[in-house]
Amino acid sequence: MKIIFRNIAAITFVLTSLFAGKAQAQQSVSDKSLLWEVSGNGLEKPSYIYGTIHMICDSDFKIMDKVKKAFGQSSQLVLEADIFNPEMGNLVKKEMMSDVPLSKKLSAADYASVDSIMQLKCGMPLKALDNFKLSMVLSLVSVKLFPCAVPQSFEAAFDKMAKEKNMHRNVLEEVVAQMEFLNKAFTDSQIISQVKSFDSAAVGTKEMVAMYKAEDINGLYKYMTKPDLMDENTMRWMLIERNNNWAEKMPAMMKKESSFFAVGAAHLPGSIGILSLLKAKGYTVKPIMK
Repeated sequence: MKIIFRNIAAITFVLTSLFAGKAQAQQSVSDKSLLWEVSGNGLEKPSYIYGTIHMICDSDFKIMDKVKKAFGQSSQLVLEADIFNPEMGNLVKKEMMSDVPLSKKLSAADYASVDSIMQLKCGMPLKALDNFKLSMVLSLVSVKLFPCAVPQSFEAAFDKMAKEKNMHRNVLEEVVAQMEFLNKAFTDSQIISQVKSFDSAAVGTKEMVAMYKAEDINGLYKYMTKPDLMDENTMRWMLIERNNNWAEKMPAMMKKESSFFAVGAAHLPGSIGILSLLKAKGYTVKPIMK
């Protein structure tokens, strides 16, 4: 359970791809790249934005040479949240606790169904999570969408690289805030429905990994925001609110020093993406192709 608490803040990419509803309009970026340079508008040195996938199997994990080069030219690493804070486990556990036990919140039929899936996919009974919110259940199940025992993390790799380089490290939001957004984004009925749709979600995850490896952030965005996968409430709390918050914080960080931002790839494209938001503030944003 401690491992889950340390990693639960790194499931946003998976969770934002799972829900049904009406999506916002998309604004494409013309090039396929996970790495973007931000310059101009008074910046002495460029900064970089890299779109991560928060979990990926080791066989698909690779830090490209162009990413290593940009990282080496930066003096500060900025992650979404401080998920490697030693106190994160306690903070997340507190935020994920529920006032009403799942055994009382769920109908007998839903409880039995979710319990069966938990035991089959995660090897643990739902009873073990009785005092947690349903988002905790979804977090555990989401990790199992990947066909490997222990998915790799770009955030962990970058954090290790930053320590070795003695880089400054910063974050765009607090872990508690990230958990609050997560809990606001998904209703109980959505979570129950998605847990029951594990097999189809696993297929979708495989497709997203393929697009990620192709650096197709437009494809990822289209897939994740199509009408049958994401609703307006999920868009608001997982993308719109957070992207706007980040776009307000990033200029001061970039002005102070060259920064390497590592955030979920879904946050980059689209009319509400941070690339468009930074362009609107007067920055030159361009893809780094190689």
